[in-house]
Amino acid sequence: MTKFRPGDRVFGIDVFGCHAEYKLVREDECVALMPEGLSFEDAAGVPFGGVTALDFFNRARIQPGQKVLINGASGCVGAYGVQLAKYFGAEVTGVCSAGNAGLVRSLGADRVID
Repeated sequence: MTKFRPGDRVFGIDVFGCHAEYKLVREDECVALMPEGLSFEDAAGVPFGGVTALDFFNRARIQPGQKVLINGASGCVGAYGVQLAKYFGAEVTGVCSAGNAGLVRSLGADRVID
């Protein structure tokens, strides 16, 4: 184990579905450290959008400076995708309705397309 240590607060999503207090997973699966101050109850809602977007970015191996287009940038997965793309140093274009353009810009998109 290299990404996590015993006692780390982690959360994620299991492709086979699992509702248990404890679960054995490989560290390269859809698992991430929980941000400080985030409760387990609040973290339970994150995996669908956040971890799904993170999985896409891990598979794509986004590098700083690459251009990323995110369709549905104001939706659950897309909103996380915009933020993660910026975190990975990408130049982000988000696609969403005009009414959500401000939100997508506030998440870090460099450009927004209606």
